[in-house]
Amino acid sequence: MLFKSLLYFLVLLGLGSSIELPPELQEYVDDVHKICVSKSGITESDHAAYDVKSNPHDPKLQCYMKCLMLEAKWMDKDGAIQYDFIIDTAHPKIKDLLVAAINKCRVINDGANLCEKASNFNFCMYGADPENWFLI
Repeated sequence: MLFKSLLYFLVLLGLGSSIELPPELQEYVDDVHKICVSKSGITESDHAAYDVKSNPHDPKLQCYMKCLMLEAKWMDKDGAIQYDFIIDTAHPKIKDLLVAAINKCRVINDGANLCEKASNFNFCMYGADPENWFLI
């Protein structure tokens, strides 16, 4: 259940500003964040400074976004976004929001690598629901 909930959470790379996560899900999200900060080499300051509006494809954050998607199994190692998996495993509290946003982001630019693809997906999800979007 945690893994399923996180997947939705990550797809929007955070449809959560108006959604309160259960404590066990928040703990998992925090753990994935720590893993991806470490793997991508960003700092907490880099993360905090990310501005999706003025610099949506910040090179420092692109591979962090890729890590989030890979860790959550939202994207496979070959870069295919796992749309059905994301929807099938969505937490019921956020499923409707997720499905609406996902359906607007089924076709995105692949970019030059998986980091760029994850960034493109993240930016699309922001555009699909800017009111609820945030980066974990």
